[in-house]
Amino acid sequence: MRIKALDIYGYGKFVERKIQFNNSLTEIFGENEAGKSTIQAFIHSILFGFPTKRENEPRFEPRLGNQYGGKLYLTLDDGQEIEVERVKGAAQGDVKVYLENGGIRDEEWLQKKLNYIDKSTYKGIYSFDVLGLQNINRNMDENQLQEYLLQAGALGSTQFTTMRTQLAERKNELYKRSGKNPIINQQVEQLNELENQIREQESNLGSYQRLIDEKDKAERRLNHLHQNLQQLSKMHEAKQKELALHDQAQEWKALEHELNIEPLDFPEQGIERYESSKQQNNQLKKDVGLRQEKSNQLKNENDQIDVPKMSDIDALNQIAKQEDEIKQLENDLKSVSKEIEEKEREIQSLKSNVGWKEMHDNVDVSESVKSYVSRQISDKNEQTSYITQLKRTLEEQKIEQANVQEEQEDVKNALVPDEVFEKKQQYNQQSFELKEKKNLYQKMKEAFDIEQQERDRKQKMLRITFVLLAIVGAGLAVFSFVTQALIFAIIFGIAAIGFIIGAIMVKSTKVGHSEAFSTEISQLEKQNADLESKYDLNFDLDEQHRLREQNHNIKKANEVLDNKIALTQEKLDEAKISYQQLEDNISEIKSDLHVSPKMTDSLILDGIKTIERIQVLANHLEQLKGQQKELQSKINEFYEHANRVTKNQITDYNQSSLFHDVKRWLKQAEDNHAKWTRNNESIDLLTKELSQLNTHLNENTNLIDKLFKHVKVDNEESYYRYHNRYQTYQSNHSRYHDLNKYLENQNFMYDDASKLSDKTKVQLEDENTLLAKQVDDYNDQFLTLQSEVSDLNAQIKHMETDDTLTQLRHRYHMLKNQFNENAKDWASLSYLEALVDAHIQQIKDKRLPQVIDEATNIFSRLTNGRYTQVTYANDNVMVKHENGQMYQPTEISQSTKELLYISLRLSLIKILRPYYSMPIIIDDAFVHFDKQRKAAMMDYLKEMAQTYQVLYFTCTKDNFVPTKQKVILEKIEEGGK
Repeated sequence: MRIKALDIYGYGKFVERKIQFNNSLTEIFGENEAGKSTIQAFIHSILFGFPTKRENEPRFEPRLGNQYGGKLYLTLDDGQEIEVERVKGAAQGDVKVYLENGGIRDEEWLQKKLNYIDKSTYKGIYSFDVLGLQNINRNMDENQLQEYLLQAGALGSTQFTTMRTQLAERKNELYKRSGKNPIINQQVEQLNELENQIREQESNLGSYQRLIDEKDKAERRLNHLHQNLQQLSKMHEAKQKELALHDQAQEWKALEHELNIEPLDFPEQGIERYESSKQQNNQLKKDVGLRQEKSNQLKNENDQIDVPKMSDIDALNQIAKQEDEIKQLENDLKSVSKEIEEKEREIQSLKSNVGWKEMHDNVDVSESVKSYVSRQISDKNEQTSYITQLKRTLEEQKIEQANVQEEQEDVKNALVPDEVFEKKQQYNQQSFELKEKKNLYQKMKEAFDIEQQERDRKQKMLRITFVLLAIVGAGLAVFSFVTQALIFAIIFGIAAIGFIIGAIMVKSTKVGHSEAFSTEISQLEKQNADLESKYDLNFDLDEQHRLREQNHNIKKANEVLDNKIALTQEKLDEAKISYQQLEDNISEIKSDLHVSPKMTDSLILDGIKTIERIQVLANHLEQLKGQQKELQSKINEFYEHANRVTKNQITDYNQSSLFHDVKRWLKQAEDNHAKWTRNNESIDLLTKELSQLNTHLNENTNLIDKLFKHVKVDNEESYYRYHNRYQTYQSNHSRYHDLNKYLENQNFMYDDASKLSDKTKVQLEDENTLLAKQVDDYNDQFLTLQSEVSDLNAQIKHMETDDTLTQLRHRYHMLKNQFNENAKDWASLSYLEALVDAHIQQIKDKRLPQVIDEATNIFSRLTNGRYTQVTYANDNVMVKHENGQMYQPTEISQSTKELLYISLRLSLIKILRPYYSMPIIIDDAFVHFDKQRKAAMMDYLKEMAQTYQVLYFTCTKDNFVPTKQKVILEKIEEGGK
């Protein structure tokens, strides 16, 4: 997968920012706070979701209210190009994946394409920075460093090792085989102590059971007595209830006797209906009188109104409707007349502008003429500019020629004669040769002196040897002579004499060095001295070489300038001829246009446009005069027709106030007709209302008669007396029902209430006193027995209040439950630890050998072959030096450790290629490397970029990456683009 580009809607300080990436290696350069880390976080957020509160990472939400999120343009391994957009929504944002065919996919599809890799795993394998390298240089011991390198090379992150460490720490907090402080160890000791205490307390349960039996018997007697007391109490309460309800029962019985008559009947809402009908009758009679009077008044008004004919109204309406049309015609006539005056003035002004005293209709102002004139003027201007340019060029060339000649004079003055120059060359050559020969002579002399010393030493040793041999020979000769061995004596004597002669004859030969060198050196010194005396050689030979070369170049430049000046002068003459031809053409154009010959060229085109405008205005003026005549004819025709139509209605005809007079007459006619029509409608409406009012009056009268008939009375006073009797009956009936319902709610049915009403108050009070006395007697017995039970309970409670055993048992069971839960936790942690160890071991067995082999190649290349192998055995990573020595990671330098870490990370990325092909993000991870190692690292990344996309973020400018593969980030303000 490769990132083609990113489009930031709003993220951190970036707003509406788009950045393109190279498909292989891209260097993103920016100073501190330019946004490099923000871009990395943006890539992580779009691919894997915005950080949540639990991740403890900044969300980089824009502060200016812009849309939060953006888009990545990706190319997948199968060549498919997609766009991943994530904006603010759910906790990790709402994501949409846009396909090439227009389809849209969701988060699940994206995760499947990423092979379900999460953010932490991606950052642990493919995204690393200088902080990861700084961890190597912390104060780590050997085991910690080995663990860190294992994470880089095999696991890709710290998740599994951190989990294993946390599981081990948690297990040790729960249980150790021989520990004392772990929780389970302490709980086992506490359980043993509680078991001993419980056994001691169980032996103290002697007389407790006997007291329990006695208490049970006393409680049974107490319950029986309590039941009897409850029955008496209920009877006493019932008697007290009868006393309380006695008055209501007697009132209920009295109402029953009063209501034992035939029920009274009265119309529903009879009084309200009667009074309402009576009031309505009075009001209806008043309304009938008023409406009759209004109707007569309206009829008198209609008789006095003069209504005009509809034909006259229609005729004047037609004239009034034409007001806007006639007014528009008059306005058009004024506008046309005004426009005619303006056009005539404009034509006169334009003629004055071009110098015309009369019209010239035959002037050609077509587009071809304009184009021809424009081309001639443009050519003339160009020719003018060209002549000016040639003059300026010619002047510059002459100035340059003068400068070259001046420079040539300076060079000639600085040059020495050729003979002196050649002698200087000879002098330098001989001086160099003299110096070399002197050096060689000195070296030969030193070598000859050393050889002479060696020969003298050897000669001295040889003489000493001959002398010693002569002495030995003489001694042997004397010994042989003494022993009478004459032959041996003669031989040894001759030998001794020979050795003496040899010692005398041995001489040290002089080792001489060649005298030719001395002669040559003397000759060279003499020649140089002669040259110095005859010639002035005190100048720089290299400077004279340079001056001769410069003099040669100046001569060539001078020749070139002569040619350029001649060519420029020739072009200038040709340009002047062309300019005069164009000037003649433009003069002829002015004559054809009938304009002044003094008119400037820049005004000729404007003059042509002015002449064209004069011709257009003349044509338009003729059209306007025709329109003026037509409009005047229509207006005169209308006013003649209006005079004929209105002569009977409008006595004083005036053309200027015609429409005002017509409208005034129409308004008067319309008002009279409307008033007459309105009065007729009102008369009809009043007639209908009188009919309805009389109907309502009859209905109300019939209703009053019906109400009187219902209660069998014939006047208003009798009607009200009957109503009072009816209300008294209804009140008693309602009270009776309320009392009856109240007694029923108190569980006193009809028979119970009748019996209660028959009793007297004295009888009920006597019965209540007797029941109260019986209840008091039973209460005394109950309290005595209850005191006995309380004493027994006190003794039992005294024994039970010592709740040591209960507390011990409770504590035992609670502690045992805690022990079981902790034991389960410890077993679960052990199982998880075994799973993590098995997974790590599986990764080591399967993946680590491949990673180590690949890391060997990478590490050897990055160190230029100084380290030839990376090994992993017995859970230890080691490196082999080119001299065969093996080193632990803690024994190598800081930058070499960083190279080892990077080699393991890059090796892991290559091994994971079949499963993941993600872009590699590097953030200034090489700050500790020297120039050579950084160059080697960048060369390897360039090679790796053929397979993986590499995004290299840095704040240091270098030339390792071509400019076309660089992205420059400038510092921007918050919310900048």
